[in-house]
Amino acid sequence: MNRYNVIASGSTGNSVIYHKNIMVDCGVPFSRIKPFLYDIKIVLLTHIHGDHFNLSTIKRLAFERPSLRFGCCEWLSEHLEGVKNVDIYNIGSVYDYGLFKIIPVKLYHDVPNCGYRIITNDYKIIHTTDTNHLNGISAPNYNLYALEHNYDENIVKDVIKEKELRGEYSYEKYAINAHLSEQQANDFYYKNKGENSEILRLHETSLLKELRKWEHQEKY
Repeated sequence: MNRYNVIASGSTGNSVIYHKNIMVDCGVPFSRIKPFLYDIKIVLLTHIHGDHFNLSTIKRLAFERPSLRFGCCEWLSEHLEGVKNVDIYNIGSVYDYGLFKIIPVKLYHDVPNCGYRIITNDYKIIHTTDTNHLNGISAPNYNLYALEHNYDENIVKDVIKEKELRGEYSYEKYAINAHLSEQQANDFYYKNKGENSEILRLHETSLLKELRKWEHQEKY
């Protein structure tokens, strides 16, 4: 059974659907969500950045599906004025929706942000993107670790230096203070994983995707 569907993940847009009915982040045009519109039961929102929070799409979803629920922490509540069925969460509290439970997790970005634990009777997910670290967070023996793998610590300083020498903007200089590295994500995963765990790489930069593609080609 496919437990997740990555609609988009990266700096141009983010949205992942779990169990066909729980969507985390809504940073894409409505057309990307439309094929799944009538399966979604709740949309979990994390932070205000446009690649995670597309207000026009959110309002369109609320219009097309009047019974659809939205969940977020208090820092997004003022941005959802006029949207119905909004549940405001506290970090660490458990919200029981019957078929699943939601627990917000505090993350560390350049704006207030959270991740989510999504728990059903037999399956546990932790979803974290746009965070500088995962210190103080644990998720032992979860089934799915959906973690940001934004940059590679082994090359990031060289990439920054090369871009600065060329007089180019260096996203990586910002990323090291606001995003999670591949090494941090893997460290968290291997410290917490169980026998049946799986990792889902999210929010990779185009450079990191190209490096993984090249490594795969070299291997095979």
